[in-house]
Amino acid sequence: MLPKILLLAAIVSGLVVAAGVYRFNFTNDDIYVVQADGQTVPLAIEDNTSVMRTLFSFYTDKYWQIELPDSSKKVPLTEMKDFNGQHLAVGYYQQGDERGVVSVDYTRMAVLNFTFVEDEMMFAVPFSVSSQGSGVFWYLGLYHMNTKYGDIKQLDTFFVGDRVVINTMQTDEPFDVTSSIQLTYLAYGPSQSMAESPNKHIEKLIKVTPEGFVE
Repeated sequence: MLPKILLLAAIVSGLVVAAGVYRFNFTNDDIYVVQADGQTVPLAIEDNTSVMRTLFSFYTDKYWQIELPDSSKKVPLTEMKDFNGQHLAVGYYQQGDERGVVSVDYTRMAVLNFTFVEDEMMFAVPFSVSSQGSGVFWYLGLYHMNTKYGDIKQLDTFFVGDRVVINTMQTDEPFDVTSSIQLTYLAYGPSQSMAESPNKHIEKLIKVTPEGFVE
């Protein structure tokens, strides 16, 4: 009788262990939700590490957040996207009835040699804000980053233009003398229709300090 009891206990224990292994080896693809129309679909789980991991090699649950100009609204960047040949980090927002998207053209990021403190970095990068209106407004953002912990703070913004096409952005060398960023872009001429592509070539030297842009 005792051997049978021991055998039964071993079988039950094995089933419990097997169930535990199966339970804790689920992936996101194994999880489904039932929508209002009765359709069963995989659960979409947002990967908030994607942008920080791809751009800065940080495995963190912190977001890089873009502060909307003339607003205290901060928009977390949640996706990496390619659009019209641009490589962008993208975030979505809703402010009241307004919905919009922020897109950072991270390939044009320029590191600024201001800080000589270990684990700190400053950089500038162009980003656009597009809402339900017709405009796509481009800015330069100035940021401070703690390279040890991955904290990014927005220091200032500089308005470039509506529906412009940024061609180049780089530091004006020697940067420790000029403290300026060279920016070239295409803007709409006074006689151009918005249905056309911008064709007015503009070059700008934008002065920058550790506190912000100087207009």
